[in-house]
Order: sequence, then structure tokens, then C-alpha cells
Amino acid sequence: MLLHNHKAYSTATSKLTWRTQIKQNQLVSQISSILIQRHNWVSLLLNLNLSSKLTPPLFLQILHKTQSHPQISLSFFNWAISYLKFKPDLISQCHVIQVSLGAGLAQSAKTILDSLVQTRSAHVLVETMVQACRGKSSQSDALSFVLQCYSRKGLFMGALEVSRKMRVIGCTPSVHACNALLDVLQRGNQIKLAWCFYGAMIRDGILPDKFTCSLVGHILRRDGKFERIVKLLDMGIRNSVMYNAIVDYYSRIGDFEAAFCRLNELHHRKLDPSFSTYGSILDGACKFRKVEVIDRVMAEMVDKGLLPKPPLSECGSTIQKLCDLGNVNAATMFFERACDERIGLQDATYGCMLKAFSKEGRVEEAIGLHRMIIERGITIKNSAYHAFVDLLCEEDQPEDKYGILRDIMRRGFSPSTSNLCKCISSLCAERKWGEVEELLNVVLEKGLLPDSLSCYSLVEHYCSSRQIDKVIALHNKLEKSEASLDVTTYNIILDGLVKEGRIEESIRVFDYMKGLKLVNSASFTVIIRGLCHAKEMRKAMKLHDEMLNMGLKPDKATYKSLILEFKR
Repeated sequence: MLLHNHKAYSTATSKLTWRTQIKQNQLVSQISSILIQRHNWVSLLLNLNLSSKLTPPLFLQILHKTQSHPQISLSFFNWAISYLKFKPDLISQCHVIQVSLGAGLAQSAKTILDSLVQTRSAHVLVETMVQACRGKSSQSDALSFVLQCYSRKGLFMGALEVSRKMRVIGCTPSVHACNALLDVLQRGNQIKLAWCFYGAMIRDGILPDKFTCSLVGHILRRDGKFERIVKLLDMGIRNSVMYNAIVDYYSRIGDFEAAFCRLNELHHRKLDPSFSTYGSILDGACKFRKVEVIDRVMAEMVDKGLLPKPPLSECGSTIQKLCDLGNVNAATMFFERACDERIGLQDATYGCMLKAFSKEGRVEEAIGLHRMIIERGITIKNSAYHAFVDLLCEEDQPEDKYGILRDIMRRGFSPSTSNLCKCISSLCAERKWGEVEELLNVVLEKGLLPDSLSCYSLVEHYCSSRQIDKVIALHNKLEKSEASLDVTTYNIILDGLVKEGRIEESIRVFDYMKGLKLVNSASFTVIIRGLCHAKEMRKAMKLHDEMLNMGLKPDKATYKSLILEFKR
């Protein structure tokens, strides 16, 4: 009887599934026909009440039938998301990307892919894209597009994962996609990875183009392989990037004869030297104080329209260009001449100079310029201050860095928490407690949260010197700012309060610690001892039981000593 009922149920279920499948196929055909044949498909589809019916598998069937009309497929996809609140799965989106690329709708594919790159792991995304493109001639194009997307966003590890998967399945990326990855690797100074990837390109038979050769020049420059650049130039592999690199190298070591020799080669080969090329020579000449070279380069730059005539007439723009290129010596020369001749400069120019000095580690020039900025009431961008504060917070920097940092913060700039904590820790090491307190106050007033490590030394100093009121004041400020310390620092505070007999305040701090789940057996031990000494035996016993219930019983010797406190 049971067997008979089971067979009847199975047959009924099979018929139901079969009927459902027929209805779904009919719906797919109906929607596909409307999309392809009717211009007013939106109003017609609204009558079908698709909100609850359109699922990712159903959408894929519709896409399969309409993919010969890619613009319609894409429009339906976007409409379904906007009006039906359709939530496509990953495979659906990968299929849409593949269809869009096949129709030359790269921007539409990019919009979808950009969001996926941010939310999905590279491994999962590339595996799904492979699945969507399986058996199609567009597989290489689609995966190359994914590779370019990761590279364009600077996500080189994701891009390398895509490249690895392409190699595994025997799919060759385009040279443009390879160039995009090489570019992001060299920009991120990932030189070893760049060489490894370039080697893989050559082994896979991907022919380099002109841009690839330029990227190789950049990588060699970053790797300091200037001898190889010279060999490539002598072998006839020439482009402006390689010439710029070697001219910059000769200029930095003061070999201006060789620099001008390569500059002449550029002219002969009709590769016009850029502002960057001349800027390198000018920077080296300023570094080595070669007045004749400076005059010669500036004259040539004026002749070629790379500098205005007279050269100082657009000084601010020139300074900013030189700073962007890292030609700080040349930028300094223009800046000093502008100041000497009382030429007005924009605030942004001062910011560029401060940032450039800071990145080069030129402390004295950076501090001097900062003072000038304050005296003249100049407003500069936060990016310049970030670089300056990074410099100040390095070790072995000037003693008055605290005062400079305080002035910067009072002008409205908020340094990163890590930099502030570095500075506070440095002041603690120098035992400059007054400066530590003042800087910490400014930090809290700005709504920034210091890390517990930077507060540890100050709390220890307060407790050892019996400045308990300052400990309480600091705790209140941190509590108000919703900041917290680590359990070790809190235990020092508890111990200091208990030793001074301030039991109520110690209990308040202890309760705050419990609220943050920052108590351990040492915290309980300190507070229980304090309560026992204050003859608050009932409260002490209650905390003792709570400690055991939480599994925070201390080691045997400490626990034995704690129990003796109850017997005194």
C-alpha cells in the first residue's frame, strides 16, 4: 500500500514538474517574441506580471533566444533590474557581459564588470566567466576584458589570477590586456612580478607592441638597470621612454655630456624630447650647480615652447610640473627666483613644493616652507600636509615637530591616527609628558581616536607618579569619545585607583571594561583585592563568583593569595 502511494506521489510530482516546465518554456517564448518583434515591449511585458516569475534560470533562457539582438537583450536586462527588482546571479551577469562584448558594447559590459570586481573574488569571477564563455570564440576577448578591468583598478593580484587561469585553459590574452597589467605592476613598483609576467608573455608567444617596449623601459628604470637600457638603445630598440630614462640617469650622476649626447640622438631620430626630458637635465644641473648647463637647458626649453618667454612669467605652472615629475632641485630654483623677484605664486604652488620637499625627506626645507606658509596665511591642500606629517612622524626628526604638528591641526588639518600615535609614542619615549597631554587633548577634540599603545606609557606615568586625577580625566575623555584602551592599560588604571583607595571609581572603570568585554583574570583579581581591603566583602564575593562563572580563574598561586584576602 505504501509502495503504491509512493508511486502515485512520484507520478503526480513528475506531471507537475513537466507542466511547470511547459509553462516556463511558453513564457520564455512569449517574452522573447515580444522583445524581438515589438517596439513597445515594455508596456506589453508589464501586463505579464513578471516580478515574481523572472528568475535567473528563466532570464538565461530569454537571453539565449534574444542574444542575436544584443542591444535588446541588454535593455531588457537593465529594465528588469530597475523595474522588476530582478536580482541576477553571477552567471547571468557574466553571460550579459559576454553578449555585450560580442556586440561591441564595451561600456555596458564595463559597467556590469566594475561592480562585480568590487564584490566578487577574482577566482570565483574568472571561473564563472570561463563557464559563461565555454565553447565560444569570444572567450579570449571576454577574459582579456576582465584582465584589463582588474588592471585598470590597480588590483594587480586579481589581474594575475585572471592571467593564471587563462594560461591554464590555454587562452591567450590580448597584448593590450597584458600591457594594462604590466603598467599597473610597474606603477606599483612590483618589479619582480612585472619581470615574471613579462617573461610569461614572451613564453606564451604574445608579441610586444610599442607600448610594451615603453613599459619595459619604465620597469628597467625603476629596477635601476640603466646599463640594459643603454644596450637596448644601442641594439636599435628605441623609444622616448628609454631615452628619458637614460637622460635622467646621466643627469642624476652629473654626466651632462652623456645626457646631451642622448638628447641629440632623440633629435636625430625625430623623437621630440618632452618637458620631462629637459626637466631631468635641469634638475641635475641645479643639484650640481652647473650654471652653464642650467642656462643652456632653459634656453632650449624656451625655443621649443616648453617654457614661456621670459621663463619666470608662468613660474607657478612650471614649478608644479617639475614637482609632479620629481624634479625638486629644478622646482626649488624656480621657486627661489620667484620669491627673490617678488613674483606672486598661487597657494597650490606652495602646497606642491611642501609635498615635494616632504617626499624627498628634505626636512629643513619643508619646515622652512611651512613657516613661510603660516606667515603668509596661505591655504594648501590636505595631500601636502599628509606628506609633511608623514615626514615629521619619522624617527630622528626635529625636536619641535610637536609644535609644528599642533599648529597644523589648529589650522584644521586632521592627520591620520597612525601618524598621531607615532608622534605621541615618540614624545612618551622622550618623557615629554606635557606635550603628550596637550597633543592627546587636540586629538580627542578633533574626534580622532588614539590607539591604546600610544596611551599606555602616559597611563603608566600617571599611576607611577600618583597623578590619579589625570588618569580619571583621561578615562572620562576616552569614554566620551567612545574610545577604549587595551586590557593591560585598563588593569594599570584599576591598580592605581585601588592603591589610592578610590574604590568607587575603580568599580566604575571596571564596569566600563566589562561593557567592552575587556576583562581578564588580572582585572578581577585587582578589583576583588580592592573591595576586600575596603571591607566590601559581599561585593568582593559576588565578583569572585562572576569571575569563576566566566572561566577566568587565575593561576593557583594568585588564586590562593586572593582567597587569603577574604580571611583578613
